[in-house]
Amino acid sequence: MSLKQITLSILAMGILFFTACKKEDIQDDNFRKTSFKATISGTPWNADSSYSEMNYDADQIVLHGISASNTVTITLAGTAKGNFDLDDADNNMVIQTPTSEYTYLPGTGGKVHLTLNDKVKYALSGNFSGMLVDTLLDTLLVEAGEFTHLKYIDTTSNVGGGGGGTGGGGGGSSGCGSNMVSATIAGTPSDLTVANILNLSGIIVIQSVKSSTFENIQISMPETVTPGTYDMDASTYLGVYSKLTSSYSAETGTITVTAHDTTAKTIKGSFAFTGKDPTTNNTIEISNGSFCVSY
Repeated sequence: MSLKQITLSILAMGILFFTACKKEDIQDDNFRKTSFKATISGTPWNADSSYSEMNYDADQIVLHGISASNTVTITLAGTAKGNFDLDDADNNMVIQTPTSEYTYLPGTGGKVHLTLNDKVKYALSGNFSGMLVDTLLDTLLVEAGEFTHLKYIDTTSNVGGGGGGTGGGGGGSSGCGSNMVSATIAGTPSDLTVANILNLSGIIVIQSVKSSTFENIQISMPETVTPGTYDMDASTYLGVYSKLTSSYSAETGTITVTAHDTTAKTIKGSFAFTGKDPTTNNTIEISNGSFCVSY
């Protein structure tokens, strides 16, 4: 199977940003079955992509579930398994829709139960419920919420780089203090959150998201890549930008790898591309892209 076929399969499965994790099951060496779902005001909801952030210094977890209809964000003041009361001001649940933002309504008995913090697989599981309200006093009732083996990024100070290494086999020093992706999207500089870095069948897939605006970027390249500049050719080196239900695949562009340590499994570089939506023929410019991640 070609790199393009594998990457397009990832997109079709819903991993596209982060996923990061899809509605159905993802299985590889780094993942177990993953889901993020709930019933929101009587309507079943499943995240198209999801990820979480763990910070042991701040003693905080932030969970993100993203779909075209709703983005669910849950903030917890603590990293240990147990019960979290949303009536505690340090805990919160927010749902962003395309037209409004709903926050937890105090006094309505909202709960989050963290049942798993797997520090080997970097995964969280638990359940949640609560009542939310927007500024117009419209409410959303969240019931039967559940996140299962949700992949997390450790944002604790000095964690997440995998070390600098000596360029084993790849050349250069690609040590990263933390996983990082940034880019200018249609002229607007954006710091993105790294949702997932996957190594699937010899392909490095870097997925990043800006959940506040429902935007995400994915780039892919072979794990054997060496420092150099490579044209995005829709078969080997790929770039995709998406927002809500629109997806723009790179028609032209480049990925530049400045360092790749194949022993420490860290990679650093830059990218830029012009993406095109095949449905509308609209285009978008992604420029000044940079990445430094461990995989």
